[in-house]
Amino acid sequence: MNPAPSFGRLSKGDIILLTGVSGLIGSATAKEALQWGFRIRGITRDPSKLLELKAKFDNDFGEGKFEVCRVEDMTNPESYAPHLQGVSGVLHIASDASFRPAPREIIDGTVAATVGLLREAAKVPSVKAFTLTSSRVAAFNPPAAGDHLEVTSDTFLDDAAEKALATPATDPELPSLSYQASKVEGEKAAWEFYQKEKPGFALNTILPDWVNGAPVNPRPGFYSTYTWMAKFYDGLYDPTSIFHVFTNPPSTCVALRDVAALHIVSLAASEVNGERIFAIEDTWSAGDVVQAIQQVDAAWQVPEGCAEAMPRSDIAIPNQRFRDLIQKYCGRPLIRLDEAIAEVVNTCRLG
Repeated sequence: MNPAPSFGRLSKGDIILLTGVSGLIGSATAKEALQWGFRIRGITRDPSKLLELKAKFDNDFGEGKFEVCRVEDMTNPESYAPHLQGVSGVLHIASDASFRPAPREIIDGTVAATVGLLREAAKVPSVKAFTLTSSRVAAFNPPAAGDHLEVTSDTFLDDAAEKALATPATDPELPSLSYQASKVEGEKAAWEFYQKEKPGFALNTILPDWVNGAPVNPRPGFYSTYTWMAKFYDGLYDPTSIFHVFTNPPSTCVALRDVAALHIVSLAASEVNGERIFAIEDTWSAGDVVQAIQQVDAAWQVPEGCAEAMPRSDIAIPNQRFRDLIQKYCGRPLIRLDEAIAEVVNTCRLG
């Protein structure tokens, strides 16, 4: 990483408000920001989830650089107001990843939290930029075997909410459909607010897919794609496992450290303004993961049924902007899948 890049919009010592700071992407992004000299004001519903992380950051970066603030109801805009004072940038990473079969509730809650935070941030003159963490699922589903998919920066799954709301509550796909619909509607609501209200800050959105990497937060718990990958490494692979769902048909992936760095660059760099950036390194398949794991752990046993896994999907992804920004501000190319998987496997083995 370039230790002192010239960002142009944010400067060393500026305060960044970050929601979802206890999670996989949130805690990694906080670390990247602190390494670059920014200060972090982490928003959480439960401060106890940050006790170990705060102690780690205080030790690594000095006390006072990482602040923890409690917001019990993120759908209530007024709850953010006292924490936005003096903030230069906002990273809205938190999302409803409960995977409940409740599309209306999850969609409405996501939109309310996103627009509410945008509206409150627009009232604060010091806020120069706002970055929203969206998702690949807001843009596309991987194509069936043999089909080609061309993705653009304007691609949205516009019918996701309609589909989720029409799906019976007993359908096993409803939890995933509800999450997808919330990502679509949350991001669309953010862009609609930005275009209509024209706040005095830059808005950017980031669309990662399956994120590979070890959690920065030392507290034991659920860390989305890391936890699901760890379960696969432990032998879980069946039609109900999330890893199976994401690789049948296969989609795309990215390294955690690259996603974290992009969040900071999108906020701090003046050249990134009004952009929708796909934080995707490449397509992948279960077979690619198997090969990467075996490079680290030759004795690892491939889960039953994985040998018949589908090959990579044919997807054209507009990720050159992502590659260019990481190269420019971090001084390196994107982290490869095998490198990111090795980090996951080594963390699992140590644990």
